[in-house]
Amino acid sequence: MKILSRFLVALCLTVIACGFFSPRTVQAQAEVPRLEKTSCMFPLPEGVTEGVDVDCAYLIVPQRYEDPQGETLRLAVAVIRSTSPNPRRDALVFNQGGPGGSTIDYFSQVLFDSPLRAERDLVLFDQRGTLYSEPALMCPEFLDETLKVLDKDLSDEEENRLFRQAADACRDRLLREGVDLSAFNSLENAHDIESLRVALGLEKINLYGVSYGTLLALHALREHPEGLRSLILDAVVPPQIDFNPESARTMDRAFTELFNACAADAECNRDFPNLEKVFFEEVDRLDAHPVMIQLMDPETGERHRALLNGDGLIQTLFQTLYSSELIPLLPKMIYDVRANRFTLIERVQSLITFDRTMAEGMYYAVVCAEDGDFDPRSVKYDGIRPRLVKGEQEGNETFVQVCRDWNVRQLGKQADEPVFSDLPVLILNGRFDPITPETYGEMVAQTLPNSYLFTFPNTGHGAIGDACADQIMVEFLDDPSHRPEAACLKEAKVDFVTTQDVVDFPVLMRALNLDPWALVLLGGLILGVTGLLSAWVVFPLAWLARLVSGRAGAPAPWLLRLAPWVAGFLALFGVFFLGGLAVAGFRMVTENDIRIFFGIPARWRWIFTFPVLSVPLTLVMVVQAVAGLRRGYWRLWRKVYFLLLTLVALSCIGLYLAVGALRFW
Repeated sequence: MKILSRFLVALCLTVIACGFFSPRTVQAQAEVPRLEKTSCMFPLPEGVTEGVDVDCAYLIVPQRYEDPQGETLRLAVAVIRSTSPNPRRDALVFNQGGPGGSTIDYFSQVLFDSPLRAERDLVLFDQRGTLYSEPALMCPEFLDETLKVLDKDLSDEEENRLFRQAADACRDRLLREGVDLSAFNSLENAHDIESLRVALGLEKINLYGVSYGTLLALHALREHPEGLRSLILDAVVPPQIDFNPESARTMDRAFTELFNACAADAECNRDFPNLEKVFFEEVDRLDAHPVMIQLMDPETGERHRALLNGDGLIQTLFQTLYSSELIPLLPKMIYDVRANRFTLIERVQSLITFDRTMAEGMYYAVVCAEDGDFDPRSVKYDGIRPRLVKGEQEGNETFVQVCRDWNVRQLGKQADEPVFSDLPVLILNGRFDPITPETYGEMVAQTLPNSYLFTFPNTGHGAIGDACADQIMVEFLDDPSHRPEAACLKEAKVDFVTTQDVVDFPVLMRALNLDPWALVLLGGLILGVTGLLSAWVVFPLAWLARLVSGRAGAPAPWLLRLAPWVAGFLALFGVFFLGGLAVAGFRMVTENDIRIFFGIPARWRWIFTFPVLSVPLTLVMVVQAVAGLRRGYWRLWRKVYFLLLTLVALSCIGLYLAVGALRFW
């Protein structure tokens, strides 16, 4: 499970999708750069119409700009059309991070409803070497190697050996396929942005970058300032910083911010006191006694046993801090681990492990050309929690060795120099960002005198999509020469999920993830309640039959006369519980309510009244069934039928208990 941990240091959490293009280059035959229109190469969101809301093309660019007549690459482009009938002619172009992340895969899922679309077109392009561009430098070797050892507790030495083995296997395959690895770097990437502007016929563009995309945007500013109207840098990577060897320090800082934020929040501190102490106690416990968790491949539906140890818990917290949406869940996640509940960890690890959208080959080609030549022995770890430093030097040595193996052409010292410019630049930082802290944004701002820097107290790695961040970006794009008002920042804060916000019911999330055991339990409960509902048909029909026939048996005691009503109310209680659960689950899914990872919102707590009330009613049914069998008041069919109903009711109580629905207030 640890093979990917060194590589994942630079990745953002994204929604998993699938895609792979076989590497190929094309001989230059016509004017380059040029756009070739095509049908969209990615799945369109529901309600989006190609040719109306979005147009797609391939941008044909030189493989190496120093050889414009040589081989070419095809870069996937998607232009999301503005909702304005008269859009401005300064489109906003997006750069994804990684390096190696797919701009189109991620941003096509979030930008169609964005306020950024109101005044101008939004241009997405997959950088050279990434998912929808050709060639795409994918490395399935990493996943293949990881799947072999998901349930193994590897030593650091074994982990690093297998990591290098997978990286070398990918490199060898790409070379056999004719890929020129040295053609995939930040400078060629920056020239591609200028080629895109020219091919689109735009005089100026606004350029947005997140994570590595900010570094790329800064390279574009240095190389082609004439084509830029403004820059938006979200989670900044300064060119003068090697972010990989600094990851232990930035992780340590982000952990401190999380622990301090919870301690300063009255409700969080009440429900999750001493969060740092509890977290590292669980790290030590999992180091001594690793546990097995279940991961699900979202693409295939296959489930895999995976070992979770202390390193795995640290990496999960680190990765989850990337996602602003998941940060409010982290204190509860840590306490859930103490209670041996791993629902959120399983979900996050599944997304990370089975991500097939990341072009790992592009990652190493880019990073090794720019930042792969540092000396691991010179990295300082003073002031960092010792447990977070474990294995860091060995991991850095492995990374440097991989870069030596890849042997790409170095960009030189100029690529590591600060960028100086008077261009208007908006800089966005997240308080909990585990890889690009606020100090990185401040460092870049020192050489950009017309920059405006904002730090969001509630975000992780990348602020886009946050309502306040989007508002600030819109204000900036309307007039880059003036600092945005940013009044919304005063109201921004982390709203941690506490026991007052959620009722633990993890079986719901497991069922949505198609966990077989969860589906069996909830499916059995549905069948049981359906069986109890038959009482509302059978007993009225029996009463009607007696009325029509005129046959009346001996008068039964009141306890037995109540039997149909007891069974009927038990059925209704089950319907009310399952119906409420279905409505709550549907609303959480449609509203993207993060509490679904743990259970249901506290306002739905009342539905658990019905399973609790079902317990005494079921006991009454047992007494009624025994009395009905021992005396002659019931006909044989009624005795058999009511006995079956009683057994079904007892089964429902067992299922309520198994799914965690028997909650006493």
